[in-house]
Amino acid sequence: MKNRGIIYIILSFILWLVVEYITVWHARFDEWMSYMPLALFQYLFIVLVFWFFLFIKKWNYKKIFIVMIVVMYIFEFLWQNFLLLNIISFIPTSILLIQIWGFLTFIPFWLINRSIKQHIRSTIFYCLWPALGFIMALFI
Repeated sequence: MKNRGIIYIILSFILWLVVEYITVWHARFDEWMSYMPLALFQYLFIVLVFWFFLFIKKWNYKKIFIVMIVVMYIFEFLWQNFLLLNIISFIPTSILLIQIWGFLTFIPFWLINRSIKQHIRSTIFYCLWPALGFIMALFI
């Protein structure tokens, strides 16, 4: 079905907005709005990268996971994620970011394809980012 790609773009984009607000901008909403519409174009660009590899190229999950890691580090360093720049928090932050980016990349795809059950372990891992984020907030 051709509409799945469009639904993926819409669902993933909405999730990007929600997750970005929750993780970064909830306390600085006015600052976030000052970055608009550039921020929206960034989120859409990221969504379109994964849409391309999932729906056009039809790459397998391992290849897309590798692309996700590369894109994740590029953007997180461009955004100057201070937790990644700190050597002490690099590994836990990387795990958290993999959970968040995996949530934003794969969960919409699996929902649309009704394949959550086939990827239940990965789904659980990717959905644990709020818990890990809370634990990291307590200790870092």
